[in-house]
Amino acid sequence: MGHHRLLERVAKECHLANASGLVAVRRFFYSSYSRSLNGSIFDGLHMDLLSYADGMLNAGSHDEQSLGAGILVALAESHRFEDSTLRKIGMSAPTIERLIQMLSWKSTSERDVRRSAAVVVSMLTGRKFVALRVTSIPGAVESVASLLYADLDELNLLGLSILNKLAYDHDNCDKIGKTRNLVDKIISYCSITGGGQAVAPTDMRLKAVKQSLLVVKRLTGMTGTTGKLLRRELSDIVFTVSNLMEVLLEQRDGKVQSELHQLAIEVLTSLAIDKEAREKIGGTGGVVRELVAIFLPGKDQAKGNWQTDAIRVESGEALAMLALESRTNCGAIIMACGGGVERLVEALSDAVVIIGVARILLNLCTYAGDEWQLPLRGVTTGATKVLSAIMVEKNKILNIFLGLAVQMLRFMEPELRACLAGASVTEKALVQMLLHILREYRRPCMAIPWIRRYAIELTVAMMQLDPRYMAMFVEHGMEGDLRCIAGTTSELECFNAFSGSVGLSRHAVSVPSLVTSALELMKIY
Repeated sequence: MGHHRLLERVAKECHLANASGLVAVRRFFYSSYSRSLNGSIFDGLHMDLLSYADGMLNAGSHDEQSLGAGILVALAESHRFEDSTLRKIGMSAPTIERLIQMLSWKSTSERDVRRSAAVVVSMLTGRKFVALRVTSIPGAVESVASLLYADLDELNLLGLSILNKLAYDHDNCDKIGKTRNLVDKIISYCSITGGGQAVAPTDMRLKAVKQSLLVVKRLTGMTGTTGKLLRRELSDIVFTVSNLMEVLLEQRDGKVQSELHQLAIEVLTSLAIDKEAREKIGGTGGVVRELVAIFLPGKDQAKGNWQTDAIRVESGEALAMLALESRTNCGAIIMACGGGVERLVEALSDAVVIIGVARILLNLCTYAGDEWQLPLRGVTTGATKVLSAIMVEKNKILNIFLGLAVQMLRFMEPELRACLAGASVTEKALVQMLLHILREYRRPCMAIPWIRRYAIELTVAMMQLDPRYMAMFVEHGMEGDLRCIAGTTSELECFNAFSGSVGLSRHAVSVPSLVTSALELMKIY
């Protein structure tokens, strides 16, 4: 009876109190006792449960391997033993390889051991150095992918969880992208309905959607050539954007809905980095309209919290990216806003989304095309707000408002004086502010790479609008500052957006050309 209580206590403390766990503990003590009898007493006393499980996993029969995996998962899930267990497993290449092999066991009778192996691998891949060991094993990603082909259950979630952790590494993303049919399978889990009838999704389905979105977010957020190829591959799958649209339309418990919406919009933003993907997203019915509805909620909707504010900010990022170099998407955004830009201009007073609104308006004015010039004239109603902000704001808001002011001047013509007066800004103060910006940013700034470009563009636009500004800029010494800038330009200022350190969407006019235009206008004076 004393021995029996000892076995029960060990099993309980090691989370092995189930039937198979008790068998494993009993066999461990028998092995320890046998070693003590057949060899030295210390041979038995020096045995530990983790090493015993490791030995069964690597050298035992099929049943022993199952018992070994059960012991490992029990110890790994134990708060007391988790760290030491994962550390020891992570140092054993044969153990990791055997666990990876178990992931592809497909017999019904092997379901539990497959689940145990998946849990341990999921926990291991949360450690970066082990994750790299996992993917170095030939066929590892394929074994993980096999978990996605089980019936919708915990194995699917574990497979997606492992892929999400592996996708933190750039090279692993490349391997995931090159594994046959894997990206298509991941996208299939982004569907709220699972490709079936429009019925209320189960909690398990929603968990799968969340995990798959996390993986896709990692893949689409990759930089460099790998990121470019992955975004192209994902956008080429016909279900990608429609599945994301399903997520945006899902109405559930507030927290669940917010998490899924946030992830879906982040994926859309990353996908829109690719020019072809932008058109596909904009051409999928309802996506732009839904993004606008999230970004500019009606006054009768509930006041937002930090989570809904974050979703609105991300929606603005997505809309601004979709409008970049796309006439079609610009038109769709304007129509979704009611056929004009009044709602966007009004939102310039919303501190939560002020930068996103300014970016959207800037891109609409730049890329919408001639057919939208009349409704775009409504942007001038925000000129007073923008000019006031230029005089007091710093960093990102100042940066984007300078660019927006340039576009507003296209529609203002003689109205600039009146707008300046309405903003309580003198012409001299505006000129001095532009000079101050150029002198403060003697070199390109990584955080706000377009501030010098926009300041020079605004300088040129003002001189073209009214020759009086030529005299004012000359009198304040603008020529010397422009020549200094001409000698410090870089590629950083040549692009509208970036993917890591790779520039996207090159500006039509370079900064040196802008400087030359400004100097030539000053010579006319």
